[in-house]
Amino acid sequence: MTFISSILALTTLAACGPRVADAERRDSGTADAEGVTREIVNQPQSAQPASPPTSQPAPSDPAVAFLDRLETAAEDLRDFSADITYILWDSMLQRREIRGCEILYDVRPNDGSRRFAILVTSVTVGNRRDNQKKRYIFDGSWFVEIDYDNHMFTKRQIVAPGERFDPLKLGEGPFPLPVGQRRDDVLARFEASLLDGTRDKVLAKFLADKSVQGLKLVPRPSTPQADQVADIEIFYDTATLLPLGLVLTEINGNRKTVMLRNLKRNQGIDESKLSIEQPDPKDWQIDVRPWVARRTRNDG
Repeated sequence: MTFISSILALTTLAACGPRVADAERRDSGTADAEGVTREIVNQPQSAQPASPPTSQPAPSDPAVAFLDRLETAAEDLRDFSADITYILWDSMLQRREIRGCEILYDVRPNDGSRRFAILVTSVTVGNRRDNQKKRYIFDGSWFVEIDYDNHMFTKRQIVAPGERFDPLKLGEGPFPLPVGQRRDDVLARFEASLLDGTRDKVLAKFLADKSVQGLKLVPRPSTPQADQVADIEIFYDTATLLPLGLVLTEINGNRKTVMLRNLKRNQGIDESKLSIEQPDPKDWQIDVRPWVARRTRNDG
């Protein structure tokens, strides 16, 4: 799974079971965009909700009550933004990779469609830190990657024109976000319980002076996540109910951690950071593929 899919899957109530793969470590704009496109195309256009768990938790279950609060709190959410530190620990290579990012999210009032942008500013592997300027944007139809350092602009239409397909919704695509998830959708895929703390030392230090509520999610045996994910820990600010920290532990020992700072809720979004306007082709390498052209190529 690509880096962009991993970071969005981590900032969620239900990660998609991201696995460490060569594509995740490549910095090629084409590789990232193609990977995201394949994941979207492979999703059913009318995804059906997962079957509910055979035995519903009692309403008095504190984890279920907290999921109800999260669902309710998202009803008036128009937008949010945050600075992100993303840490990938590779247990086989015994190597840590850290990326500095910014995430922006908003809901369009006219049709309820959701947009997001991930802005990458730095990459650290071992003791080497490199400044980087990349932007990944989804506008409801198009997925765009802008590599400012190499002047590469890659644009893929990943939703068919005229169709409503939400890749940010749990169960419909690889980009679920940490807001607006229904309690029953979460419980259909995960066993949920409350947490007092985390075993991840970096995240524990980050959360030490904050008022948080932790939630632990364990994939149900019948779900695709169960083959790869051991558990997911998510910690929410008790006042805003927005996520502050997350850690996904895979069965093979790999670990992905996200820490969010400077969260802003319903304060508006800088539209320029969500712009997918094409730059001047004289100075940039541009690759634009509409839906019809891409589907024709794949089918042929």
